[in-house]
This record gives sequence, structure tokens and C-alpha cells, in this order.
Amino acid sequence: MYKSYLKIAWRNLLRTKGYSFINISGLAVGMTVALLIGLWVSDELSFNTYFKHRDRLAQPAVRVIF
Repeated sequence: MYKSYLKIAWRNLLRTKGYSFINISGLAVGMTVALLIGLWVSDELSFNTYFKHRDRLAQPAVRVIF
């Protein structure tokens, strides 16, 4: 049963190459962006976790305009 599903999917991929390329590329870009956002959120939430009262800490930021 699964073998026939794979055959049908392969035939459709070969028949509509441009559409398949756009779909697969979009899926890859979406998954990459989701992974990068997840890594960024994880990094932001793990900042200063070794302090006892980390919820009372502030992270100063300097903005210099030339």
C-alpha cells in the first residue's frame, strides 16, 4: 500500500517539477526559520540563569548614534 503511495507521489513530483520545487523550497525555508527563531528564543530565555534573583536583573543596552 505504501509502495503505491510513494510511486504516485514520485510521479507527481516528476510531472510538476516547478510546482514541486516551489513547495519543497518553501517548506525548507519555513522549517529553517522556525528552527532559528526557536534557537533565538532559547538563547534569550537562558540569559543569566545562574543568578539567584535573575528576575530582578536588568540588561543595560547602549545605543550610540553618530
